[in-house]
Amino acid sequence: MALNYRNQWLLFFGTAALDVRTGGLSPGINKEFPIMLSILFNDLKTPIIYLPIAMLFAAALTLIYLFFTPHHFHPPKSLHRLFHLFLLLTYAYTTLQFAFFSRPPGSRSTISLIPGATWGTTLQSHAYVIENILMTIPLGILLPALWPGKSSLRTLAKCLSITLACSVALETAQFLTQRGHCQTDDVLANVAGAFIGWMLFYIGSKIKAAVGRPRSDRKES
Repeated sequence: MALNYRNQWLLFFGTAALDVRTGGLSPGINKEFPIMLSILFNDLKTPIIYLPIAMLFAAALTLIYLFFTPHHFHPPKSLHRLFHLFLLLTYAYTTLQFAFFSRPPGSRSTISLIPGATWGTTLQSHAYVIENILMTIPLGILLPALWPGKSSLRTLAKCLSITLACSVALETAQFLTQRGHCQTDDVLANVAGAFIGWMLFYIGSKIKAAVGRPRSDRKES
């Protein structure tokens, strides 16, 4: 059954391929893709409402952290670290508010533990998969930024492990309170999003290092 759902998902994106004979998109994708984008836009604009309070919350916790650990503050590196911590706390508050606290208890009670069972069944399910991936891309970027100097494989392992633990904890809390659909696919999509975020951070750090190198070092390499 999971294979059939996966085939439906692949079929949806397969129809997005350009038709060589007509030079345009297939009629199905012309109708469905704008609808899915509309669903995504309506769902993803909601977290913006929580950003002001999230930023105040993050700023307060960052100041508390700085107050109790003044001996760890060594600018300018500490300023970058505090800024990343502020962004991570802002992200955490916004995500929890959007995915958990804003939902009334008992509003969502479905359970799906079969991988791939919820992929590609409806336009809404397409949107949910993409949303769950997008939701953890910032986490994949912000977590390794807190561990400067660590090896790439170590930061990747820690990043994916933390994302997996957080995602499982959120799904469990949603199941116990019925504030969200408890689905294995959500966990898989969250981990995939964190991996994409880590890749973006890794590529960005390599580009930054290359640009920051002296010209003489670039010529030698």
